[in-house]
Amino acid sequence: MIYADYAASSPMLPEALETLARLSAQVYGNPSSLHSFGEEAAAVLDDARRKCAGMIGAEPDEILFTSGGTEADNLALRGAPWKWIAVSAAEHPAVLRTAESLKKQGTTVMILPVNASGETEVHLPANASGAGLVSVMLANNETGVIQPVKEMAALAHSRGALLHCDAVQGAGHIPIDVKELGADLMSVSAHKLGGPKGIGFLWIRRGIVLSPVLTGGGQEHGLRSGTESVPLIGSFGEACSQSVIRMNGDGLRLTKLRDRIERELMQLPDVRINGEGKRLPGILNLSFGGVGGEALTLMCDVNGIAVSSGSACHAGDERPSHVLTAMGVPERYVGSALRISLGWNTHEEDADGIISAVTEAVNTIRAMG
Repeated sequence: MIYADYAASSPMLPEALETLARLSAQVYGNPSSLHSFGEEAAAVLDDARRKCAGMIGAEPDEILFTSGGTEADNLALRGAPWKWIAVSAAEHPAVLRTAESLKKQGTTVMILPVNASGETEVHLPANASGAGLVSVMLANNETGVIQPVKEMAALAHSRGALLHCDAVQGAGHIPIDVKELGADLMSVSAHKLGGPKGIGFLWIRRGIVLSPVLTGGGQEHGLRSGTESVPLIGSFGEACSQSVIRMNGDGLRLTKLRDRIERELMQLPDVRINGEGKRLPGILNLSFGGVGGEALTLMCDVNGIAVSSGSACHAGDERPSHVLTAMGVPERYVGSALRISLGWNTHEEDADGIISAVTEAVNTIRAMG
């Protein structure tokens, strides 16, 4: 079986897995305790904070550990009384649905359009000025298209607003420097870059004041109460460190594999690429006319490869992809999309298998129809 759904969740990197096992067995003190066991646990958190910060060009004390990207997104959007929030139409549901919830509570919410290539248009409505928040993801989770975060941050700041970037899909796969981007808040999740599930962080630029969504013992600078999971955090830090080391080599290798798969599958009749802008190295989204995405995903599984018909967060949701719809993809292609996503353990022979399995699946379904 070939795994080609890294955008949904990545297998753990060996170094991160070893760290998780070791810390689970050996470091069991509470990081808030004053005794030596607590100090040992706190030292793991400090080291992980340094590694996570290093991956995005931040300072360690700006890293706030959360349970994952969804919690980080929620804290960014709910953590201050924004007068208005502007979000890209192609954002992850963790941002879009949080914005919808805030709209019901009285916050003005604006949806920013995306173009046919899948990039958010660098534009803000005239009334988007003052104490507001713009939320634009680093790279789209369905198409892999990299978003104009730097330009949006500059525009937001010119209006007196802040910029939140959901970097869950892009972190660990492309270089990030939060200072160069001009972002103010950034969400990252471990399991998308080879770390464990259930841990993430929100980077909060120094000087920004948020209010906690969870209250309690006051851990994580008083913004995220609850005893920190030392094994998960330590493993996360190691995954960030290893991702930086692997990034250039894996990026070049995966781009070549992705482009090869794309070239071969584009030889099939009635196929289109969804998102042709600058993309993450390992994500490819194709639509096959006359072939249902879910049926294709299941047939590919029968043929020995694990792929997705879109975001894993939409599994079982019969609504069409909001990302492809926002891009203006014709209706007949929206429901026939297939996302192929590669990662650190994808090899040349896997690309052969993906090409063969998808081709066979498409031809089989079309022959049946």
